[in-house]
Amino acid sequence: MDKRKDDSIMKEFDIKVNGESIHGFKWGDPTMPHVLCLHGLTNNALGFNEMAEVLKEDFHLISIDLPGHGKTIGFNDEQSYFYDSMSEWVHNFISCVSNSPVYIIGHSWGAAIALHYSKRYPHMVNGIVMLDGGYVELSDDPSTTLEDLLSEMSEWVNGNQFSSIKEYEDKKRVEIGRWSSAIEQMVHADMTIESNKVRMKASEDTVRAIMKAMYMEPFREVLNEVDAPVYLLRATQPPEGEAVRNEGADLLRAELKGECRISPIPETGHVLHWQKPVEVNQEVKSWLTAQNNHQVYEHNPR
Repeated sequence: MDKRKDDSIMKEFDIKVNGESIHGFKWGDPTMPHVLCLHGLTNNALGFNEMAEVLKEDFHLISIDLPGHGKTIGFNDEQSYFYDSMSEWVHNFISCVSNSPVYIIGHSWGAAIALHYSKRYPHMVNGIVMLDGGYVELSDDPSTTLEDLLSEMSEWVNGNQFSSIKEYEDKKRVEIGRWSSAIEQMVHADMTIESNKVRMKASEDTVRAIMKAMYMEPFREVLNEVDAPVYLLRATQPPEGEAVRNEGADLLRAELKGECRISPIPETGHVLHWQKPVEVNQEVKSWLTAQNNHQVYEHNPR
C-alpha cells in the first residue's frame, strides 16, 4: 500500500503501559508533530474522529480512551482519577509513543487534564487546545456543595438508560443538532448493553470520582504554572451562561503564565466541535499550524 494512503487511514491500537492496556485510534504520518487528544467525561477516543480527518495531513493524531471510558479499563480507586495520578498516567502513555513534546487537544474534562499535565510536565507540551473546558470551575458556584454535585452525578448516570441504541441516538441527534457516520460510530462506543438496557460505559463510580477530582482540585490553581501557549474555543449557548463563561475566560487569560487566545464559537454549546465542525476544526488547524511553524523557527533559526 502507498505510504501516504496508509497514513490517511484511521488505525485502532492497544498499548500496554505498566501492564495495563490503553485503547485508542491514530491518524496521519507518525513523523509529523504529535497531537494527543483527550476526550470529555463519558465520551471516548472517537470523539475526535472528524477533527482528525482535517488535521491528519499535517499532524500525527493520537486519541485515547481515558480510564473507565471506551475500551480502557477504569481505575479501582477514586484517588487515581485525581490530577497528579492522571497526569502521571498520561505521561506514561506519551512516553510510549513520543520522544518529543506533543500538542494536546482536550474537550471538557480532557482540557482540565491537559492543564494539570502541562504544569507537572512542562517540557512535554508544545501547546494546548481547550474545547469548552479548563475555564469554568465546578466550585465557582458557592451554592453547590460536593455532596450535591455527586448526588446529581449519580442520578444522571442512573437516569441515562435507554431501551435501545436508537433511543440514545435520537437523544444525541437533538443534543448535537447534526449527524454523521463518525458521530454515530462515536455514540455507539459511548454505550454498552446491560440487563437489556443501553447505558453509558462510564460507571457511576468513575463519573463520581472524576467530578470529585474536578471539584477538589481546581485547574485555576495551576494556571500560573502553565507555560505552554493555550487556545480556548468556548461555547456561547445557552445565552444565560455567557456571564459565567466570560468571567471564566477573563480569569484564564489573566492567570495563565503563557500565551492565551480565546474564541467564542457562535451558536454552540458544550460539544462545539461536533456542532460546528467546519469552523472549529479550521480554527484548531490554523492555530496548531502557526504554533508549529513558530516551534520550527525557534529550533532552526535562519
